[in-house]
Amino acid sequence: MDQLEAKIKTAIEECDCDAVLAFGVDNFNYLTRTVLPFAEHYPTRKAVALFPKDGAPVVVCPYDWSEAVMDQGWRGEVVVYDENEAMGDETIVKSLEQLLVSLGLDKKKIGIDATRVTKGLIDSVSKKLPGAQFEPVDPMINDLRIIKTPGEISFIEQVCKKTDRGIIYALMHLEGVVENPGYTIAEFTERIRVHVNENGASGVGLLNSAPGSDGQIYYTPQRGWIKNGDLLRMDISAHYMGYWTNIGRMAVTGRPTSEQESAYEDNLKLKKAALEMLKPEVTCNEVYAHVVRAAEKQAIGFWKEAGIGHGVGASHHEPPYLNLTCSTELKPGMVLALDIYTYGPRQELIHSKDIYVITEEGNRKLSWYRSWDKLYAVTGFRATH
Repeated sequence: MDQLEAKIKTAIEECDCDAVLAFGVDNFNYLTRTVLPFAEHYPTRKAVALFPKDGAPVVVCPYDWSEAVMDQGWRGEVVVYDENEAMGDETIVKSLEQLLVSLGLDKKKIGIDATRVTKGLIDSVSKKLPGAQFEPVDPMINDLRIIKTPGEISFIEQVCKKTDRGIIYALMHLEGVVENPGYTIAEFTERIRVHVNENGASGVGLLNSAPGSDGQIYYTPQRGWIKNGDLLRMDISAHYMGYWTNIGRMAVTGRPTSEQESAYEDNLKLKKAALEMLKPEVTCNEVYAHVVRAAEKQAIGFWKEAGIGHGVGASHHEPPYLNLTCSTELKPGMVLALDIYTYGPRQELIHSKDIYVITEEGNRKLSWYRSWDKLYAVTGFRATH
């Protein structure tokens, strides 16, 4: 990841600030090239990364996270604060005040990821350091993150494989036991999480299983039982070394009906249309418009409001966005989740969500472990795997 480190260092040196201060979990992971354990699940805990133009970068975090950061090879400094000293943000505000003063940055211009920090927290820091100027640098960070280095693409490709393997292993548990003794939806969903982690992912984010009529909306509580004959939609985001995948798969418990197969084929037709446009110098809204025209021509209904995809990287959902309003031009190195929702025989939401990197020639599929070109049939025979 030396190429990424050099890229980040150059961007900070060229920005119109004396230092960059990152509050967001995803930006912290990206800029430090380390992963804070389960940080997205604890929004009240705070860790920040400071990158001065002159001097070594510094991480400010609680004790247990400091151990994780150091174990991952962090080569900068670490400032540990005691979360038990005070309530709320007081402890990290105090630590930031002392750090910025010690580095002579208390009267300098400091860039912050303003979309990742609360107004209350930054106001508290500003009151302690009235001479400092805090300026948003979100566009700079977004520009850095939107084009991935080969090392970043490799991490995303690896987590795609680990996630698909986890889904398949969970589906194996259903073989022969859909109705006897049976699986609850919650139990099956937990099987996915366990197997994704067992295959080497370093964390799981969003996770949902939606069988039968529950699949008519994007998310439903994980309750009830998996039943024979139902379409089963599985959606999951997971990461490896801080780099995410975000994929969705479809199965059917038993032999698929002709109506179920036809509905899935319709989805793949629109996916094929999108892939024709997923290449450099095409804008995101042009890809979206092409799919809309293909759907109208073939009389295939799809859920337009959700768009047809988005970027992935240091977070599971980030720019660019394949929708009506995003005019971002696709460039080599961008990584996107292509996600088109069509409808099943009972109005279930159907999709086949895959990850692609834009290349000089067009695109390359990163979630290649299994093609998913047909509905995965849970029939009781492991030869289907």
